[in-house]
Amino acid sequence: MDLYPSERISKRSTGQFNPKNWFSEGDGLLASSTKTREIWTNHRETFSKTVQERQTGNRDRADDWNLLTGLPRASMLLLGYSVEMYLKAGLAKAYYGCSEEMFNRDVKNRFGHKLVPLAKEIAFVFVDEDEKNLNLLKDMILFDARYPISAPKGLPGFDAVNQQTGRIWSSKTFEVLIELANRIKEHSGTIDANSKNPAFLRSFNVDEDGYLLFRVGGNLPPRITYRLSSVQERECKTSLDDVKALFVSPQFQRLRCYWDRAWIYEDGKKKTRIVKTPT
Repeated sequence: MDLYPSERISKRSTGQFNPKNWFSEGDGLLASSTKTREIWTNHRETFSKTVQERQTGNRDRADDWNLLTGLPRASMLLLGYSVEMYLKAGLAKAYYGCSEEMFNRDVKNRFGHKLVPLAKEIAFVFVDEDEKNLNLLKDMILFDARYPISAPKGLPGFDAVNQQTGRIWSSKTFEVLIELANRIKEHSGTIDANSKNPAFLRSFNVDEDGYLLFRVGGNLPPRITYRLSSVQERECKTSLDDVKALFVSPQFQRLRCYWDRAWIYEDGKKKTRIVKTPT
């Protein structure tokens, strides 16, 4: 009996296993974010004029205030999620040929909302303050744009609120983050789709329920992913040397050439294990 599901990510994959769906989600969230920001900018100008002129009329001031404070938070939350979608679109490409179980597990448990590790996993090139800004977006997703402020120990509550408001309301910060989102989308789009750096992928079955996947190029570092077969586990041939010993014939020369230069992952029963980093 198979120890793992047999489904592997391929061109026929649907839902979360198809990168196009992650891109589509990201595009919708990014468009919603920019539109929300535009509505807030216009509302902020109207709100300021109303306060200055002290013209209340029939306007519901409570609703006006809620929009003033709520819209920018919503725009940041949507922006953070759009970046996450673009990163996971790239991840779906990097996991092409791997088991759907592995991808689903890693999306939820290994990465979650960890934008910096996601970006590093798909070899996004960091410039300037990209890492800082990805952590800022992660905080927007987890805290700033979702929950009431939690002031650090020793910092008065009003100071914490002012700092949070400054981060969320800053037009300059928003523009920088939009530019970052677009660069990440572009990078994820070039994975396996760049004629100057074509991808080479080979997949090998191991017994009835194991596999080894080898990929190089496509704007990603060399990657080898394997899943131990039930036969290997029963015979206690589970070390990396045992796996490598299966691929000694001349037809595997390219695989062996990249063996020491590749990231090697084990698609385990319960989690993904990084077995070896490049030497």
